[in-house]
Amino acid sequence: MTSRARRLIVAIALALAALAVVAHVPALRMIGRALVVEDPLAKADAIVVVAGGTPTREEAAAALYREGFASDVVLSNHFTPERVRELIALGARRLDFQGEARVVLEKRGVPAQAIVALPVPVKTTEAELAVVGEAARARGWHRVILVTSPQHSRRVKLVWSREAPPGIEGLVRVVPEDNFLDGGWWRQRRQAEAVLHEYLGLAAIYLGISPYFK
Repeated sequence: MTSRARRLIVAIALALAALAVVAHVPALRMIGRALVVEDPLAKADAIVVVAGGTPTREEAAAALYREGFASDVVLSNHFTPERVRELIALGARRLDFQGEARVVLEKRGVPAQAIVALPVPVKTTEAELAVVGEAARARGWHRVILVTSPQHSRRVKLVWSREAPPGIEGLVRVVPEDNFLDGGWWRQRRQAEAVLHEYLGLAAIYLGISPYFK
């Protein structure tokens, strides 16, 4: 990352922080809503659980599966740190992302044979959707539903438009029970951090340094 890119990202972060301090509630809601995009639902070849937000994204994906929108549910192989893998090997109850996600999906009515677990480890949204795109191309899929959290949806939409092979449509759907838009995201530390992270991630994409952001 160049020093110019760092300065620009810091400037964006400071501007957002300043706006959060002085702006009134409607403006803050607008900042949050600007991150949210959602496509109309349509039948697809597969439903993709974008990594993160377990169990809500898996529950939303399972609901779409039960409603008949696709016959397969895709799980990426989100990178598991070495220390976590060692704990799992020692019998720790925490599973890796695919293991945790699979448990939720199966408990919510998705049969094991309908779960497509991708083998390639990924660390970022860009890498994840690139792998999903290649898997879709290899299987002859033409449309997938990308399930994610509201604040992550705009970046997912943008990344898919850049990473997916030609001719494969990605419909972005957000977790319906998420309280991001109605819960005052600026009052909740985790959601405020998520908003800042997403804006920095979008800036990084346009600056060509997006692999630095998950």
